[in-house]
Amino acid sequence: MALFRLRSKTKDNEVPSSQQFSMPIHRAHDSNAAPRTDDPNEANVIADASNPGGTNERPEDVIVSVVIPVYNSMPYLTELMNSLEMQDLDKALFEVIAVDDGSTDFGGDILDAYEKRNSNFFVVHQANSGWPGKPRNVGMAKARGQYVFFVDGDDRLGPEALRRMTTYARKHDVDVLVPKMVGIDGRRAPVKLFERTIRDVSYDFILRTLSPQKMVRKSLLDAHGIRFIEEKVRLEDGMVMVEAYSVANRISILADYNYYEIRRRSDGQNISTQQIEPAGYVSSLSKIAQAVKVHAGDDIEVGRKQIAGLFKRKGLSFYRGQRFLRLDEAQRTSWVRSHATFLERFGLTDPEATFNKQDALRVRAILDCDLSALERLAQQEVEAQRPPEAVRIEVTEELVELTVEFPAEGPRPVSARVTDRDSAAQLETEISIDTVDSILTARFIREAILSSVTRLGDIFLVYPDASTKRIKLGQKVSTRDAGGIRVYGTGNGFLSLDRRRA
Repeated sequence: MALFRLRSKTKDNEVPSSQQFSMPIHRAHDSNAAPRTDDPNEANVIADASNPGGTNERPEDVIVSVVIPVYNSMPYLTELMNSLEMQDLDKALFEVIAVDDGSTDFGGDILDAYEKRNSNFFVVHQANSGWPGKPRNVGMAKARGQYVFFVDGDDRLGPEALRRMTTYARKHDVDVLVPKMVGIDGRRAPVKLFERTIRDVSYDFILRTLSPQKMVRKSLLDAHGIRFIEEKVRLEDGMVMVEAYSVANRISILADYNYYEIRRRSDGQNISTQQIEPAGYVSSLSKIAQAVKVHAGDDIEVGRKQIAGLFKRKGLSFYRGQRFLRLDEAQRTSWVRSHATFLERFGLTDPEATFNKQDALRVRAILDCDLSALERLAQQEVEAQRPPEAVRIEVTEELVELTVEFPAEGPRPVSARVTDRDSAAQLETEISIDTVDSILTARFIREAILSSVTRLGDIFLVYPDASTKRIKLGQKVSTRDAGGIRVYGTGNGFLSLDRRRA
């Protein structure tokens, strides 16, 4: 069955099939429009609250319905439910709809307990469907809020999240609100995406995030029949998000508060960490790319660039460093063949014209099915990411001198820096480089260190783009102590200095 189709008008009360993903047919925003940054305090306005419900009947004036697909999410589920109980938005203005998708732990019982003590919490128990799509659809069908906020059962919210989000969304008439996410327990979140609040986000920019943790106007979802695919299909949440983006009149990023804490589970059961089948994944990516292409309409070049950005994030990531090197030959071949078909289908056959230099090398290798070139590029990336390492340390009454081996791949460092751990004061010095052996020498004047560092200092190399890499202490290098300064390795093996003996 086709997962995408152009949607025709439906009769009154006719519910579009949850197995169909509609193709967006019009553009909501100029993708080149400059984003507007809001006053970071705007979201602090408290929403008007009516009296709490206090009964088992579901109120009709709900602003947001929090929809949670739940499957074996213990013990994390209690943290999420506690964070929802602690929300400072009036309970009459939000509801929680948790859909227990046949959990085999005691999560279902936990949900029932929260439902009993919260008049605005509702639980649905159903047989396991095998994927989050169906429980999300069930939750959407029951939602009465003006907005639906998709939350996962192993994450949690900041206590002011719902109040701030709903206040902002109603004030600015937002269709899709993207709240700031922060990673916990080792999970990474897209830091650059949330550098500032943006009232009107361009289509290009919002394509950087396809995860489902968004607050979406329910009437928009219903009017366009936007629903999750219910089979076990990768990127099914991305398909829903790109469709919502394509029909929204306003998409906003709210970045003034840690709204959503996304977790890496210690048991490794995050769906995103499970093994991926290349052909199915790329098929889903193709459906998202087709939606982007349709949204671009007659502007073919804009659509191509947007799809290239999508492929950079969702395709080339499989060829990065150790991730690619860990694959066996059969897996590498499967990814390359699937991605080559994608690139040809969407006209990305001239990578030098569309991608940056390093990405273009990978795309060219994929198009040529050159596994050796891809392996070489992955190995180079691993080498470039290796931290610089001190191979000799000399500390005298006048100088602290370091000899450092740095990665041959990647950019060359331009200087060395000591940063005071307490005040962040910096002492920078020039370096001399032996490019043949990728060795550099850095000399810090002892008196300058004593003037810049009050207690402890960390030592870095500085690169042309102003980025830094902390220097490791070589395994065969001993601690050095002279002139009131001790140079040593931290518990994690990084190079630091201690001037407290001065």
